[in-house]
Amino acid sequence: MNAEKPEYYGAALNSFVLAFGESDHIVQKILADAGIDRIEPDRWYDYDWSIGIYERIAAEVGPAAVAAVGRQMIEAAVFPPGIDSVQTVLMSLGPAFRLNARGPVGDIFCTIEDEHSATVVRTQRGPCALNIGIIAGSCARYGAKALIEHAPGECQDQGAPTCTYHVSW
Repeated sequence: MNAEKPEYYGAALNSFVLAFGESDHIVQKILADAGIDRIEPDRWYDYDWSIGIYERIAAEVGPAAVAAVGRQMIEAAVFPPGIDSVQTVLMSLGPAFRLNARGPVGDIFCTIEDEHSATVVRTQRGPCALNIGIIAGSCARYGAKALIEHAPGECQDQGAPTCTYHVSW
């Protein structure tokens, strides 16, 4: 595959199947609407087509369902080794994204503010609720219930170039 072509890894895309269950009617409908019958975890898919899956979930089921899909991302997607805490999992969001997406698709940046808070900025395309779910699921995996506050002003769902989240646990 061409490294410059925007692509998304099937294992990460498969998070929506984990969130709903393979036999769920919603999963089957969304896959059929996308012209396939299953997600192949080891395959790379067109990035915009993949993000369209998440957008269809938002349109048909709502943003809470997209957040639920995001919470499953830590179980489905490839993450770098050495993660052992909330701080390291949040710092790994950018590297994890780059393991699961390639080409010019944006990034995720994290700054740890103190022992129990961080700021996460995303520039990659996709529903805001997906990223909120990814942050929440990642924190939960390491025993923390996160309070995730979207910074006022800019949101990619309304066409802004970034979304910024203040995360505390």
